[in-house]
Amino acid sequence: MGVGVFLLAKFKWVLAMLKWTKFGGTLITMMVSLGAYAAIYGWKFGVAVIYLIFVHEMGHVVAAKRKGIATSPAFFIPFMGAFISMKQMPRDAATEAYLAYGGPLAGLISFLPAVALYEWTGDPFWALVVFLGALINLFNLIPVSPLDGGRIVSVLSTKIWLIGLILLGIYAFMAGSPLMVIILIFGVVTWWNRAREGYRGGLLAYEKGKLTEFRKELLRWPNLLSTWELKQALMAQIETAKRAQEEGGGRRLIPFLQDEEKLAREQVRLDREYAERMLTRLQEWEYEPVQYEDGDPDKPIPSHLLTEDVRRADEAIAGIDEELHRYRTYYEAPASVKWKVLAAYLALAGVLSVFMLYGHRIMELHR
Repeated sequence: MGVGVFLLAKFKWVLAMLKWTKFGGTLITMMVSLGAYAAIYGWKFGVAVIYLIFVHEMGHVVAAKRKGIATSPAFFIPFMGAFISMKQMPRDAATEAYLAYGGPLAGLISFLPAVALYEWTGDPFWALVVFLGALINLFNLIPVSPLDGGRIVSVLSTKIWLIGLILLGIYAFMAGSPLMVIILIFGVVTWWNRAREGYRGGLLAYEKGKLTEFRKELLRWPNLLSTWELKQALMAQIETAKRAQEEGGGRRLIPFLQDEEKLAREQVRLDREYAERMLTRLQEWEYEPVQYEDGDPDKPIPSHLLTEDVRRADEAIAGIDEELHRYRTYYEAPASVKWKVLAAYLALAGVLSVFMLYGHRIMELHR
């Protein structure tokens, strides 16, 4: 710690330069993690763990680059590993599985030299490196999102996530590891979001209909001779929605079992929301001064309020269409792709298991 403080005091400019370079965050977090591991387990162990994790993450980076997906540099978190973030979503689950598979595959390659070094030197430290490398990457193949295994098996079926969550939950309970609990929480959230996509899709489709209706009304207003009937109709819609909301009450509904009732309640909420929005915009538009092109009363300039609302509605509709398309197609894949993914997943898990047992057996012999 004393040496660290001295270096920080004397070489602040080095840290400042690293901070603003592309890989500055990687180097700084890598050194912090290395120091944390070395302080508890020794520097050799720390270097081995950082090396294994770094190569694993670089496997993801290379796979992403091959698919044309930009990523952030790797960032290390002491005792939790490292991560990279994608700057855009993969186009489908098969592409995401490819990116996820790159990490454990590179992780397997990373510790193969340690096998040769042990056979050559007989030093049990290399057996430890093999064991750690196999364990880290095998752990990442647990079929729970956001672990690599969960992202790989999503091509087969996201229902597998539930099996992985049950197994991980049992292990987290027995091990009492905070890291396992954190992963379990993320896994549950991811599974829940996937399981609710059907309900979410129904709600989005209804909102798209309201946006389309809203946009159509905005374009119709400039041709109206009077807005009186429209105002009365909107106020009637608002009152009807209010009564329906009051009758429905605020009781909590059980997901899945009462989704139809919940969807109907949300539709009433959207009815009221868009009716109020339309009435407000209508009143604002009526008080907006009319402008004319070159002062010609026969050439009124389209209302800025209405054109801006139409533009925003178009953007919102496009966003909903994109999300609905993703719900329908993201996890679809040909049977041939599914078989290839399954074979690759099982093969990699099998090889990693063999090497983990290999490293463990050697360490037992040298205990």
